[in-house]
Amino acid sequence: VDNIRGQYGVVAVMVSMGAVLGKVNPLQMLIIVVMNVTSYCANKFLCVDYRGGVDNTGSLYTTHIFGAAFGLGCSILVSGKRPSENPDNAARYQSNNYAILGSLFMFVTYPSFNAYWAPASLRVYVATNTFTSLMAGGMFAFIWANLIYPEGPSVLHLQDGVLAAGVAASTPACMFLEPVFMMLVGAGGTLVSTLSFRYLQPKINDQDTQGITSLHLLPGLWGAFIMELVTIVGIDNNWVTLQNQHLMKDIMPHYTQQWSSAITQALITAFSLFVGGLSGALTGLMAKFTGKIALGGSYSDHVFWIVPDDFTHIGEEGADFKVM
Repeated sequence: VDNIRGQYGVVAVMVSMGAVLGKVNPLQMLIIVVMNVTSYCANKFLCVDYRGGVDNTGSLYTTHIFGAAFGLGCSILVSGKRPSENPDNAARYQSNNYAILGSLFMFVTYPSFNAYWAPASLRVYVATNTFTSLMAGGMFAFIWANLIYPEGPSVLHLQDGVLAAGVAASTPACMFLEPVFMMLVGAGGTLVSTLSFRYLQPKINDQDTQGITSLHLLPGLWGAFIMELVTIVGIDNNWVTLQNQHLMKDIMPHYTQQWSSAITQALITAFSLFVGGLSGALTGLMAKFTGKIALGGSYSDHVFWIVPDDFTHIGEEGADFKVM
């Protein structure tokens, strides 16, 4: 058993948790975790071991896209009526400050996270490409926010932009792209995320607490689109010469076989969306029958945990009422 590889399955669970955060009780969360890990393993086998798709750096397809699809499929069924109306579902000054620390940690941890699955000879290359994408994401986060938001950027835009850039770079980081192209990958992922937060997220707040649609699903699909372009232009047709192409067999298990690389990558994108969405919906249906949290008690730790007497939350009325 490889414990480090198992961590990628845990990341898929944490991505999914972002959609249901504050809206499920501990028993429901246990059901969601067990079903999520089981579905993750099945999807990983289907996409990588069976079909031979490329997902060996950062697990773009089986962690980010799958995790987001699972979380949204589950949340649609398990969420109550208008949970986003609870005033506790809001950022605070302290959480905004933590966003800065989160952005710094991503610069430290994301390169190694993306590089672990890569062949040993490519790990430094993948880490460098990831770091390049993160830098572009952090820089363009403020540029896009200035253009898209009338009130201008905030620290949350920095964190969201860096995370989206890292997600978009996950698998393309191993595909021998020049640093300038990796900067475009990061900037594009940040743009997709910023646009989604501005226009799409307000419409789906009831189903998506933490914005995994804007942070993982759409930037992940942007990264999958980049992979399609690379496989069509540089692998299936050889219209351009990719760097370190002699290592292609180590990266792409199906290279030179009967399946085209572009078709394979498109299929594992569809697999991850379908398996994630379907298994998430079935899990949400199971969890729905194990109880619910009242609107007044959602998004607050004090409903299920002992917290200090001076622990404050915004929505006081009806917050002590819970339904198990």
